Amino acid sequence: MNFANLPQLVDKRGKLESKGTYSKRTKSITHRVWHHSLTLKNLGGSDAVSFADYHVNTLGWPGCGYTFVIEPKNIINTPNGKRARIVYANDINQRTYHVGNSNQFSLGICVAGDYRYDKMDDATLASIGELHAALVKDGIGKYDKAHNEMPGYSWKACCEYNYWDAFDWKGSKTPTKPAPAPDVYTIQEGDTLWSIAHKDGVGGVQVEDLIKANPGIAPTKLKIGQKINFGNAKEIIVQPDIKEDDETSYSGDETIRSIQKTLNSRYNADLIVDGYNGPKTKSALIKALQRELNKQFNKGLVVDGKWGAKTKAAIVTVQKGAKGNLTWILQAALYTEGYNPGLLDSKFGKNTESALYKFQKSNEITADKKAGKATFTKLFASKKQMYI
Repeated sequence: MNFANLPQLVDKRGKLESKGTYSKRTKSITHRVWHHSLTLKNLGGSDAVSFADYHVNTLGWPGCGYTFVIEPKNIINTPNGKRARIVYANDINQRTYHVGNSNQFSLGICVAGDYRYDKMDDATLASIGELHAALVKDGIGKYDKAHNEMPGYSWKACCEYNYWDAFDWKGSKTPTKPAPAPDVYTIQEGDTLWSIAHKDGVGGVQVEDLIKANPGIAPTKLKIGQKINFGNAKEIIVQPDIKEDDETSYSGDETIRSIQKTLNSRYNADLIVDGYNGPKTKSALIKALQRELNKQFNKGLVVDGKWGAKTKAAIVTVQKGAKGNLTWILQAALYTEGYNPGLLDSKFGKNTESALYKFQKSNEITADKKAGKATFTKLFASKKQMYI
């Protein structure tokens, strides 16, 4: 393998924190998915060892969630110059956890750092470009996508660096960048409205434009083979009478709108009711959960909309037969993650149980059909904005 011959690559398979092993892939790799850690790149915890420790001991995963970790703080002198160390954390054929339902066909690559604030240095750019070129030569994956371009992650600020620019590093450029989408685009495995919109380039078609151009589309329920009218979306950009904040011009997902309305009326969430699942909606759900735990069980939590150890410790188990606000919060959270519990009626019936079971199975949680600490952590822990 070409990637194994990179001088800055260090093989740490079997040497990082683990608890069990990941299963083997049952699908071939089609996507190379680029992450960043949301931890400042020069901090002590911005490396593969720390990520593995967090994934195993906090999230309960079998091991580090990425196949490769690029570490800007660890610079290696190579015959070609200074390079950020690349840690080979898991075997290519292991289905690690990093993009939910897309893990089977996706390879996870994390560049340590928080690129909302950190600047990408030359040594790191070089390692990204050279690893990408080597993977292309090895035939590992066909498409490159950011974490937030994968199904269910459009709200996530990851990755914040321009991975396409990194691929162009001094001769590492490959011809794999996708061509602009045609007027009618057919949904492929791994597509989201965010990734489709960006096929038109920065500043072009936006997700909202695609939704306006395709009435009735459910952004969280795209299906392989589904047709998206991309041409009309391009025309929408130049229509001066359409305002981005005009709630009547598009409706988004009706169930998400209902969730947002309930959060506003029941918990004073002050959300914009736009039908789009984003970080503010998820944070409002966490606040609702914290309020209910305080009200019903006197947990004394700070209601801050952030998932932390105290909130996790305060979780009570919600299971079939339960009724009330905690059940509604569970139903709403499942729906926002793409698992439809049917009517959000605050009653834990067979549809909620079925959605919960599917969520647990997909996320490698003990599928006991009971929502406890592990389930709520998987639903909400990403709001910690760490090691994503």
